[in-house]
Parts: sequence; structure tokens; C-alpha cells
Amino acid sequence: MFEKFKEGNLVTLKLASGEEVIAKFKSLNSDYISIEKALILMQGPKGLAFGTFFATAEQNEPINICKNKIISIANINAKIKEEYERIFSTIKTVDKPKIIV
Repeated sequence: MFEKFKEGNLVTLKLASGEEVIAKFKSLNSDYISIEKALILMQGPKGLAFGTFFATAEQNEPINICKNKIISIANINAKIKEEYERIFSTIKTVDKPKIIV
């Protein structure tokens, strides 16, 4: 299930707890996978928003998750990928102009 993913791939994990985690795939071990920059989707006042997956953990260190706690792993869709990359980008881009009617 995990072998097709390489270091740096953006993935979404569905955990046995029901959480959906979006992160960069770091490495694979016989017991766990290692991910970086992990976020979750949560309902905010203006719709869906990203939140920190493991708020009390050191955010610049990889997070290890037991393989037997993961139900599914997949590549993230293009829209989520764009937002994820925007959040972690050091270069901020100006919003595209919008037409107001």
C-alpha cells in the first residue's frame, strides 16, 4: 500500500480514528511511516480550513504514524495541493483579481 510513494510526495492519510491527514511523505519503516508538515481539514466559520494535525509536537520534525493505524493513503487532489503549497510557501503571491458584480 505504501511502496508507490516516494519522499516528498504530498499524500492524504485516512486514519483508523477517522481523521484525514494531509502531509509530505518522508519515509517508510516496517512498523510506521514518517510524514512532515502534517495538516488536517476542519470546519471553520467560513467553510473548510486547514489545522495543525499534532499541535503539541515539534512542527519542524517528522511525525511517525503506526502503519496498522492507517486505513488508506492516496495522492491529494490538485486544489488541496495548491492550497497546501501556498500555506508552506515562503513566497506569498497576490490574489488573482476578481470581478465584483
